[in-house]
Amino acid sequence: MTLVEDCLPHCVGYLDGSEFYLAEAPRIDHTSYYSRKQRYSIKSHAICDNKLRIRYLNVGFPGSVHDARIFNNSDIEKNPSKYLSDSQWSLREREKFNKYFSGYRVKIQQCFGILKEKFSSLKELRIRIKDPQSHKFVYCWNFTISSR
Repeated sequence: MTLVEDCLPHCVGYLDGSEFYLAEAPRIDHTSYYSRKQRYSIKSHAICDNKLRIRYLNVGFPGSVHDARIFNNSDIEKNPSKYLSDSQWSLREREKFNKYFSGYRVKIQQCFGILKEKFSSLKELRIRIKDPQSHKFVYCWNFTISSR
């Protein structure tokens, strides 16, 4: 693929979720951190551009939370006009679009892969979640690293 072929025409970003595994079970509400992948984790959603630069990040949901719920609670879903013009957001044929787009989603998956390779602590966080402050620390750690 050439650079022209590997980007979706008129696309401003690629969105997907990722899990950041926890080395041990949290002490508070541990069942909500247990994901469908049979691991304790923190979830995130990110949008990257064609050059794999993170342009939007939403981190901090427990591992059991579905990606759709994370997106529905994100600022980009609640306030799309803050990020996109009406013409950019007017694509409502989601099923047809999702089928077409799935081949391009690899961009955000590559972005998460590069991030986890560059900052190996994100592969398995060795932080014990024992109270709301430690959960916030995990959020801040992920956000700080992902913003680099």
